[in-house]
Amino acid sequence: MPILNLRWPAAVLAGVLALHLAAQNEEDALRYSWLLPGGTARGWGLGSAMGAVGADPGAASLNPAGFGLYNTSEFSLTPGLSVTTAENTHYGTAASATNTRAYVNNFALVLCYPGKTTSNWKATQFGVSFDREASFHAQRQATGASVNSTILQQFANEARGTLPGDLYGNFPFTSGLAWDTYGIDPATGDSLNTSYMPAIPFGSDVRQTQVIDSYGRLQTTSLFFAANWMDRLYLGASVGLVGVRFERTTTHTETSLTDTVDLADLTYTEDLITSGGGVDVKVGVIGRVTDRLRLGFSFHSPKWLTLDDAFRTQMITRFRTPDGQGNTGYEAASPDGIFRYNVNTPWNLVASAAYIAGGNGLVSVDYGYTDFTSMRLRGDNTVPDSYDFAAENNAIRDSFRGAHSVRVGTEWRMGTWYMRGGWGWWQDPYADGDLRQGTGYKRYTVGGGYRTDHLSIDLALVYGTRTANRFLYDPALVNATNEVITDVQSLVTIAYRP
Repeated sequence: MPILNLRWPAAVLAGVLALHLAAQNEEDALRYSWLLPGGTARGWGLGSAMGAVGADPGAASLNPAGFGLYNTSEFSLTPGLSVTTAENTHYGTAASATNTRAYVNNFALVLCYPGKTTSNWKATQFGVSFDREASFHAQRQATGASVNSTILQQFANEARGTLPGDLYGNFPFTSGLAWDTYGIDPATGDSLNTSYMPAIPFGSDVRQTQVIDSYGRLQTTSLFFAANWMDRLYLGASVGLVGVRFERTTTHTETSLTDTVDLADLTYTEDLITSGGGVDVKVGVIGRVTDRLRLGFSFHSPKWLTLDDAFRTQMITRFRTPDGQGNTGYEAASPDGIFRYNVNTPWNLVASAAYIAGGNGLVSVDYGYTDFTSMRLRGDNTVPDSYDFAAENNAIRDSFRGAHSVRVGTEWRMGTWYMRGGWGWWQDPYADGDLRQGTGYKRYTVGGGYRTDHLSIDLALVYGTRTANRFLYDPALVNATNEVITDVQSLVTIAYRP
């Protein structure tokens, strides 16, 4: 067998990166495209149905024309606390993991300038708003007490057709490590020496555990401009500066439950760090049809992102029988991989309506449409003959669909006190027939607030839930893991108006 702990020469590493062996795929594109509206505790208390309500920093992630309804300047800050629980069922065995975190959901500075008394333009507004549109903080655990599958079969299938001496150069992050640690061996009777078999026979009894720890966020800092024409028409636009940070460690462990299988257990670990950023553009309009009815519409461009991946994998195996040197354990690690690429997230449309019950309250409805088939992965434009992602983009078109969302909210006033409630639904983005499709994300919200001329304090409580199906490795080799994700969040917004 090849020696362990191989040091990789620069030429081999360059070949590894050119072959794009740590392939980005359609699920990576979805991670930066499955976004929820940011905003304040008031907006979340209304179920994020704020597209035609306006006068709230959440307009930056829904409809920038909403800034046109401000009649005074304002500074606001919205911290929050979130508890997310993922319950996984793998081959009939349930496991649960919980992540708790504090964060800043929004802060904004809105500057309002009244127009001249002789002008039809009543006011203009501009400023900056920060929104956290996606959080990657999560812990997920899947445990199968008795599974008739092994990840080693995936590595054996990948290695088929490759000579042992070429496995390192071709697959240093996957089957090369399995070969290095005796996780796969030459198949008996193969005269070409290019077929392999897993050290745990496929179909034998295995206990599996996979733990995923992830961290990070996608955040957008929007520079916006809005205007109010005769208190009837409100126009707005924003340019967003997007920041991305994602870290994930996936630890996959298998233990053979058959004493006659010499490989007792294995651990395969993947580390990934993604960082980068980009820009987006949003434009919107709100019309006051009557004194009580407002209608709004906004278009969100794709987020044009440039991302850098840094990744590393490791394989550890432990055998029941010592080798000639008395060793029962083997360990191998990949080189450090680096890859730059671009992601275009999907465009999004939002249509809104709000009924204003005088000074007593309001009812608001938002509808959104996001075409997830328009996501694209692209190579680094600065590298000649960079990887073209044709296969991955074809998978995006086949795996996803255009998805709808609906949000409903209401707010009622009692003097200086406000009570709010809301509901939202976001359709699962996977296409019908895709084995990963789950239920849409549902969110239920309640909130309240206190407001004076210069100071306001708002609170919101949020409960969200969705289901999904995921695969620990090749779906042709392992059953889907069913996942139920719930999140409970609380937000508080403090706003000051001079």
